[in-house]
Amino acid sequence: MMSYTSGARSNLLILQACVIAVLSLLLVQALGAQESDGSHAAQSLITRITLIGNLRVESRTIRSLLHLRPGDVYDDEAVQRDAQALRDSGYFDAVRLKVEDDPSQPDGEIVDYFLTEKPVIRRIEYQGIKSISEADIQNAYKDNKIALSLESRFDPGTLARAATVIEGLLAARGHPSAVVKPTYERIPSNAVAISFTIDEGPSAQPSPNAR
Repeated sequence: MMSYTSGARSNLLILQACVIAVLSLLLVQALGAQESDGSHAAQSLITRITLIGNLRVESRTIRSLLHLRPGDVYDDEAVQRDAQALRDSGYFDAVRLKVEDDPSQPDGEIVDYFLTEKPVIRRIEYQGIKSISEADIQNAYKDNKIALSLESRFDPGTLARAATVIEGLLAARGHPSAVVKPTYERIPSNAVAISFTIDEGPSAQPSPNAR
Protein backbone atom coordinates (compact mmCIF):
# COMPACT_ATOMS: atom_id res chain seq x y z
CA MET A 1 0.00 0.00 0.00
CA MET A 2 1.37 3.47 -1.00
CA SER A 3 1.98 5.70 1.98
CA TYR A 4 0.58 9.21 2.32
CA THR A 5 4.11 10.66 2.04
CA SER A 6 4.81 8.82 -1.22
CA GLY A 7 1.52 10.03 -2.71
CA ALA A 8 2.22 13.62 -1.79
CA ARG A 9 5.67 13.42 -3.31
CA SER A 10 4.21 12.00 -6.52
CA ASN A 11 1.63 14.74 -6.73
CA LEU A 12 4.34 17.34 -6.18
CA LEU A 13 6.42 15.94 -9.04
CA ILE A 14 3.39 16.06 -11.35
CA LEU A 15 2.71 19.64 -10.36
CA GLN A 16 6.33 20.60 -11.00
CA ALA A 17 6.20 18.95 -14.41
CA CYS A 18 3.06 20.92 -15.29
CA VAL A 19 4.62 24.18 -14.15
CA ILE A 20 7.74 23.48 -16.23
CA ALA A 21 5.62 22.68 -19.29
CA VAL A 22 3.63 25.90 -18.91
CA LEU A 23 6.79 27.98 -18.45
CA SER A 24 8.38 26.35 -21.49
CA LEU A 25 5.32 27.17 -23.59
CA LEU A 26 5.38 30.80 -22.44
CA LEU A 27 9.08 31.03 -23.22
CA VAL A 28 8.57 29.70 -26.75
CA GLN A 29 5.78 32.22 -27.36
CA ALA A 30 7.93 35.06 -26.06
CA LEU A 31 10.82 34.10 -28.32
CA GLY A 32 8.45 33.88 -31.29
CA ALA A 33 7.14 37.36 -30.57
CA GLN A 34 10.68 38.72 -30.38
CA GLU A 35 11.54 37.13 -33.73
CA SER A 36 8.39 38.62 -35.24
CA ASP A 37 9.27 42.06 -33.92
CA GLY A 38 12.76 41.66 -35.28
CA SER A 39 11.48 40.75 -38.74
CA HIS A 40 9.27 43.86 -38.79
CA ALA A 41 12.17 46.01 -37.69
CA ALA A 42 14.27 44.60 -40.54
CA GLN A 43 11.76 45.49 -43.28
CA SER A 44 13.28 47.38 -46.20
CA LEU A 45 12.50 51.04 -46.66
CA ILE A 46 12.36 53.01 -49.89
CA THR A 47 15.22 55.48 -49.71
CA ARG A 48 14.89 57.01 -53.18
CA ILE A 49 12.54 57.04 -56.19
CA THR A 50 14.15 58.17 -59.44
CA LEU A 51 12.49 59.11 -62.73
CA ILE A 52 14.63 58.56 -65.83
CA GLY A 53 13.72 59.63 -69.36
CA ASN A 54 10.98 62.22 -68.88
CA LEU A 55 11.67 65.36 -70.89
CA ARG A 56 8.33 67.07 -71.43
CA VAL A 57 6.28 65.61 -68.58
CA GLU A 58 7.22 67.35 -65.34
CA SER A 59 8.57 65.19 -62.52
CA ARG A 60 6.05 66.59 -60.05
CA THR A 61 3.22 65.53 -62.37
CA ILE A 62 4.63 62.01 -62.52
CA ARG A 63 5.20 61.80 -58.75
CA SER A 64 1.59 62.83 -58.16
CA LEU A 65 0.60 59.53 -59.81
CA LEU A 66 2.70 57.48 -57.37
CA HIS A 67 1.36 56.35 -54.00
CA LEU A 68 4.71 55.34 -52.51
CA ARG A 69 7.16 57.91 -51.19
CA PRO A 70 10.75 57.75 -49.90
CA GLY A 71 10.61 56.55 -46.31
CA ASP A 72 7.71 54.16 -46.92
CA VAL A 73 8.12 50.44 -46.26
CA TYR A 74 9.06 48.69 -49.50
CA ASP A 75 6.25 46.55 -50.90
CA ASP A 76 6.70 44.85 -54.25
CA GLU A 77 2.99 44.78 -55.11
CA ALA A 78 2.62 48.48 -54.30
CA VAL A 79 5.63 49.33 -56.48
CA GLN A 80 4.15 47.32 -59.35
CA ARG A 81 0.83 49.15 -58.94
CA ASP A 82 2.64 52.49 -59.18
CA ALA A 83 4.38 51.34 -62.36
CA GLN A 84 1.02 50.37 -63.86
CA ALA A 85 -0.43 53.75 -62.88
CA LEU A 86 2.30 55.40 -64.96
CA ARG A 87 1.55 53.11 -67.90
CA ASP A 88 -2.15 53.98 -67.66
CA SER A 89 -1.51 57.73 -67.44
CA GLY A 90 -1.34 58.25 -71.22
CA TYR A 91 2.00 60.04 -71.00
CA PHE A 92 4.28 57.15 -71.90
CA ASP A 93 4.82 54.53 -74.58
CA ALA A 94 6.74 52.35 -72.12
CA VAL A 95 7.52 52.22 -68.40
CA ARG A 96 10.27 49.92 -67.08
CA LEU A 97 10.82 49.31 -63.38
CA LYS A 98 14.09 48.49 -61.61
CA VAL A 99 14.62 48.00 -57.86
CA GLU A 100 18.13 47.92 -56.38
CA ASP A 101 19.68 47.88 -52.93
CA ASP A 102 20.85 51.24 -51.62
CA PRO A 103 24.61 50.86 -51.05
CA SER A 104 24.63 53.77 -48.61
CA GLN A 105 21.91 52.46 -46.29
CA PRO A 106 21.29 48.93 -44.96
CA ASP A 107 17.81 47.60 -45.73
CA GLY A 108 17.27 50.50 -48.14
CA GLU A 109 15.79 50.12 -51.62
CA ILE A 110 16.08 52.45 -54.61
CA VAL A 111 13.14 52.37 -57.05
CA ASP A 112 13.95 53.47 -60.62
CA TYR A 113 11.36 54.18 -63.30
CA PHE A 114 12.71 54.28 -66.86
CA LEU A 115 10.21 56.24 -68.95
CA THR A 116 9.70 56.49 -72.70
CA GLU A 117 7.44 59.45 -73.42
CA LYS A 118 4.90 59.41 -76.20
CA PRO A 119 6.05 61.55 -79.16
CA VAL A 120 4.53 64.95 -79.87
CA ILE A 121 2.67 65.76 -83.08
CA ARG A 122 4.65 68.40 -84.97
CA ARG A 123 2.90 68.36 -88.36
CA ILE A 124 -0.47 67.24 -89.80
CA GLU A 125 -1.10 67.35 -93.54
CA TYR A 126 -4.29 66.62 -95.49
CA GLN A 127 -3.55 65.84 -99.13
CA GLY A 128 -6.41 65.79 -101.63
CA ILE A 129 -9.23 67.51 -99.76
CA LYS A 130 -11.45 69.73 -101.94
CA SER A 131 -14.95 69.53 -100.53
CA ILE A 132 -14.07 70.20 -96.88
CA SER A 133 -11.58 72.37 -95.01
CA GLU A 134 -9.09 71.58 -92.26
CA ALA A 135 -11.30 73.60 -89.92
CA ASP A 136 -14.20 71.27 -90.75
CA ILE A 137 -11.99 68.30 -89.88
CA GLN A 138 -10.85 69.77 -86.58
CA ASN A 139 -14.45 70.48 -85.59
CA ALA A 140 -15.39 66.90 -86.46
CA TYR A 141 -12.50 65.67 -84.28
CA LYS A 142 -13.85 67.65 -81.33
CA ASP A 143 -17.37 66.34 -81.87
CA ASN A 144 -16.02 62.77 -81.84
CA LYS A 145 -13.56 63.35 -78.95
CA ILE A 146 -10.48 62.59 -81.02
CA ALA A 147 -7.31 64.18 -79.60
CA LEU A 148 -5.35 64.89 -82.77
CA SER A 149 -3.80 68.33 -82.96
CA LEU A 150 -0.41 69.99 -83.13
CA GLU A 151 1.70 69.60 -79.98
CA SER A 152 -0.59 66.93 -78.56
CA ARG A 153 0.77 63.50 -77.59
CA PHE A 154 0.64 61.01 -80.40
CA ASP A 155 -1.38 57.82 -80.12
CA PRO A 156 -1.28 55.63 -83.27
CA GLY A 157 -4.71 54.27 -82.38
CA THR A 158 -6.32 57.64 -83.12
CA LEU A 159 -5.34 57.61 -86.81
CA ALA A 160 -7.85 54.97 -87.91
CA ARG A 161 -10.63 56.73 -85.99
CA ALA A 162 -9.66 60.08 -87.51
CA ALA A 163 -9.73 58.59 -91.01
CA THR A 164 -13.22 57.21 -90.39
CA VAL A 165 -14.41 60.64 -89.20
CA ILE A 166 -13.02 62.31 -92.33
CA GLU A 167 -14.69 59.74 -94.58
CA GLY A 168 -17.99 60.34 -92.77
CA LEU A 169 -17.58 64.08 -93.21
CA LEU A 170 -16.96 63.66 -96.93
CA ALA A 171 -19.91 61.30 -97.27
CA ALA A 172 -22.13 63.98 -95.76
CA ARG A 173 -20.79 66.39 -98.39
CA GLY A 174 -21.71 64.11 -101.30
CA HIS A 175 -18.66 61.80 -101.48
CA PRO A 176 -19.80 58.45 -100.00
CA SER A 177 -16.99 56.49 -101.67
CA ALA A 178 -14.16 58.66 -100.31
CA VAL A 179 -11.08 56.81 -99.05
CA VAL A 180 -8.71 58.25 -96.43
CA LYS A 181 -5.30 56.65 -95.76
CA PRO A 182 -3.33 57.93 -92.74
CA THR A 183 0.43 57.55 -92.35
CA TYR A 184 3.02 58.94 -89.97
CA GLU A 185 6.78 59.17 -89.65
CA ARG A 186 9.12 59.77 -86.77
CA ILE A 187 11.07 63.02 -86.87
CA PRO A 188 13.80 64.34 -84.55
CA SER A 189 13.22 65.31 -80.92
CA ASN A 190 10.75 62.49 -80.26
CA ALA A 191 8.07 63.86 -82.58
CA VAL A 192 5.93 62.66 -85.50
CA ALA A 193 4.61 64.07 -88.77
CA ILE A 194 1.18 62.82 -89.82
CA SER A 195 -0.22 62.75 -93.33
CA PHE A 196 -3.73 61.90 -94.55
CA THR A 197 -3.95 61.01 -98.24
CA ILE A 198 -7.54 61.59 -99.33
CA ASP A 199 -9.29 60.35 -102.45
CA GLU A 200 -12.72 61.97 -102.39
CA GLY A 201 -13.99 59.84 -105.27
CA PRO A 202 -16.86 60.88 -107.53
CA SER A 203 -19.57 63.14 -106.25
CA ALA A 204 -22.82 61.33 -105.65
CA GLN A 205 -25.52 62.22 -108.20
CA PRO A 206 -28.56 63.82 -106.58
CA SER A 207 -31.78 61.82 -106.68
CA PRO A 208 -34.22 62.89 -109.45
CA ASN A 209 -36.81 63.50 -106.75
CA ALA A 210 -34.44 65.64 -104.65
CA ARG A 211 -35.43 69.25 -104.19
